[in-house]
Amino acid sequence: MPKIEQHQSHTHMLNHLSKPQPRIDLAELTAQIHFEQVTIIGNASGVWQPAAAGATFVFNGTQYQQAQANLTQTQFNASQLINIANGGFADSQYAFVVHGHERGPLLARALTQIATELTPTLGCWPSSGLTTIALMVQLANTVTVQRMSLLPSLQRAEELTAAHHLPCMVHNWLGERRLAKALFSHRLVWDEFPLLPVDLQASNTVGNDNPFLLLDVLRQKPVDAKPSLQARHEQLNSLVALSQTSTRTWQYYAQQVNLTDYESLFFNHMPETKPSYWFLMDYEASQYLDIIRHQLAYCQQVAGSQSFP
Repeated sequence: MPKIEQHQSHTHMLNHLSKPQPRIDLAELTAQIHFEQVTIIGNASGVWQPAAAGATFVFNGTQYQQAQANLTQTQFNASQLINIANGGFADSQYAFVVHGHERGPLLARALTQIATELTPTLGCWPSSGLTTIALMVQLANTVTVQRMSLLPSLQRAEELTAAHHLPCMVHNWLGERRLAKALFSHRLVWDEFPLLPVDLQASNTVGNDNPFLLLDVLRQKPVDAKPSLQARHEQLNSLVALSQTSTRTWQYYAQQVNLTDYESLFFNHMPETKPSYWFLMDYEASQYLDIIRHQLAYCQQVAGSQSFP
């Protein structure tokens, strides 16, 4: 099997779905690997420290090395620092590599199985963060998640060339939050997951028209069609209007649609070989995507939920 290049999560998906491995019985795995306390540290910005007790999971190497250097001897003895790298970052042919645990290969195999099972529901390979959370809620008594909201920004920097995609664009973050919501129980503590409603100034909001009709127009356009300048201008105006639609309006009309229908607008799991919606690759248009996606994620969060406001 050829070596996987960095950031190519879809390569993991294609490899592991085409060559499925023998399944692991997760109930039996729990008897072999069990954690009392697990802390999962995401890659968002901010200062962090390994947990004082239990196992701390970090991702893709750099933080792992920094955290080792930051540990006092007392902390090192009391805690367990485990790094999960995807195959590309670890220079490995496998989907995941686990360092810092004696059963690392078995954990990597279980993570690959979880990721493979999540893929059909997401339409793409899941992030390492969601995959780890989905496994740990089955292997640990308590799981705490920090520096992770499963909504990394889609805003492009002005200097980014139009041909260069954002690494986070390969994941379906709305879909990941949909699945993560179902994982919540008394054993999962995740303060950064619940979203607050978007706070728009009343003077900046537009009318109460159904925003999903504008989204329907966007998603029904052929993704591989290069829009004319006029079409881009019209679609950009639609994105501006959507970004200025009140949360109350979004929630009202969200009851009439299937929110999963709109997830595909915000990711492309194979951007090197498949065309992306133009607004994912355009500097100006991308500035409006985060607030629109936040509105959808908030509607998703509160729909039929007693756990979140």
